[in-house]
Amino acid sequence: MFHQDNLTRSLAKIGAQPSFSIFDKLKQVYTEPGRYYHTDKHITDCLTHVQPLRHQATHPAEIAIALWFHDAIYDTRREDNEEQSAEWAVNFLGASEVKQAVIDRIARLIMVTKIHDPFDADTALMTDIDLSILGAQPQLFEQYDADIRREYAWVPDEQFRQGRVQVLKSFLERARIYTTAYFSEQYEEQARVNLKRKIKQLSSGLLL
Repeated sequence: MFHQDNLTRSLAKIGAQPSFSIFDKLKQVYTEPGRYYHTDKHITDCLTHVQPLRHQATHPAEIAIALWFHDAIYDTRREDNEEQSAEWAVNFLGASEVKQAVIDRIARLIMVTKIHDPFDADTALMTDIDLSILGAQPQLFEQYDADIRREYAWVPDEQFRQGRVQVLKSFLERARIYTTAYFSEQYEEQARVNLKRKIKQLSSGLLL
């Protein structure tokens, strides 16, 4: 899924007429040193969900483009990664003659991944796709969790434990982790099992 032809097709569907290819730049940032989870594989995994669920979206191609850009800027020492990623998308799409209404929707889709609080069908699908790893099978979830720790290697163990527990609890305490029927049925139960197990491990002082 993470290849130039796929990106080109999605851009064409939103009416983009780019004067240059953005693919190589996106590939460069998603494969830069220090990334272990927020990589081209994460984007591939996200994009894999779009095609079979496109009937649930109002603007599926816009979701695809938002997924391509949503973690383009990723620095664990900053708190404005989503804003910067959205800005990059806005600037590129604006230069590619995409309609402003489309650009605005894509920017909102990127920004919704900051706090995962959807407000319509497309943002619901966007957030559920981004959070799908929480409901993955235990081995995949554990690899994801280990990769996040590697991305935050500069954070001391105890500080990381406390912050990680807080983040994971924020999802577990939601009435529903997933908004769409598909993800609720397929991922909700496993996500809660994964989160409870990891919170218990971290709270007991384990950092696996």
